[in-house]
Amino acid sequence: MNEILASIIFILSVAFLLFGLRNIASICSSVLYSSGIGISGPGKHDSEKNYRKIGITEIIINKWRTRKKALISIILFVLILCAYLLSRNFIFSLFISVCLGIYIFDLLNSLEEKRKDLLNNQLIEFLNNMAVMLKAGNTIRAIFKSSASIFKEPLGAYLKETATELELNFTLDEALDRFSQKCGSREADLLVSSLKINNKIGGDLIPVIDNVAESIRYNLKLKSKIRTMSIQSRYSGSIISIFPVIVLILMFIFKKESVIGYFSTGIGITLLIIGGIMEITGIIIIKKITDISR
Repeated sequence: MNEILASIIFILSVAFLLFGLRNIASICSSVLYSSGIGISGPGKHDSEKNYRKIGITEIIINKWRTRKKALISIILFVLILCAYLLSRNFIFSLFISVCLGIYIFDLLNSLEEKRKDLLNNQLIEFLNNMAVMLKAGNTIRAIFKSSASIFKEPLGAYLKETATELELNFTLDEALDRFSQKCGSREADLLVSSLKINNKIGGDLIPVIDNVAESIRYNLKLKSKIRTMSIQSRYSGSIISIFPVIVLILMFIFKKESVIGYFSTGIGITLLIIGGIMEITGIIIIKKITDISR
């Protein structure tokens, strides 16, 4: 009875972890699309307020973006350790942990995508303000410094750091490169490349800024359309791929001795290895096929 209770607690813990990460991703998504693309107003400020309330999201995203390999190792180690303490079968524990780990990593990638979408949405507003301030005669350094106090996270934090670096006599190219690295998005790379080229060869920057803003706006609309069209296939693929894992976990909970006993034999270990490789490969292939929006 104690072993069944411990197994149920472990499964519920993993389920609550997946459910919590999915809710965080949903919150970030609603924050993004409730604000509108490239549109300022009350909705935009409300969304930024909601984003600040879930600071844990920013911590998870930053760790996943900057320490991905370390975080993957920690998650897999914890899952394998918990599964092994319950089953006392390393191969079985490894199979279950890798399958669950893939879905946890997928949720973390989803969080990172939501951060990029919100960041790109703020970049459009930043470019619009930049065009207005350039017409007023401000320099790029002054624009970064004044905009740092206007925008909220995540863009606001990156602008503040860039403004501080410019005040510490970093060159403009160095500060822009670090800004692009912190943002971690292709749209930010496009903006930085445009500013660096203009800084070297000169010319009218306002039309360049307008073109970059239009390009980012078009990319966001296209991504949103693709995600809407592929949402059914993505959820169907996730359910189909995780179903064998759930069945095996339920069998382990209610028929632990039979499952562990079978997978302790030579035939059971061989079938578990073959089935595990096929299942993990199938999950990865399904995710690659359905994940067309990234």
